[in-house]
Amino acid sequence: MKTLLSTLVAVTCMGAGTMAQAQQLADVAAGKKRAAVCFSCHGEDGVSRNPAYPNLQNQQRVYLEKQLKDFRDGRRVDPAMTAMAKPLTDDDIRNISAYYWGVNLVRR
Repeated sequence: MKTLLSTLVAVTCMGAGTMAQAQQLADVAAGKKRAAVCFSCHGEDGVSRNPAYPNLQNQQRVYLEKQLKDFRDGRRVDPAMTAMAKPLTDDDIRNISAYYWGVNLVRR
């Protein structure tokens, strides 16, 4: 039992370290600034006020990054989102996703 508990604590700490390292690679403040154009449809807190637009709240950072890259790179197509994502750099996408992910963590 003691070994199991030690292993669980070690794995939890490693996961927290990985999450913290990933968050440090992103600039959340820059993400919020770059995401300002997203607020009109998806809300500043990731909650859309219009049912035509999806909520970003409670979405994982990795999911948000993938969707934005897919829109940008043409793997997923939507006239509005493709146009919005096209000029985004990998850093922009990382920062925007970190911003929305961070907002979601605060609300949980």
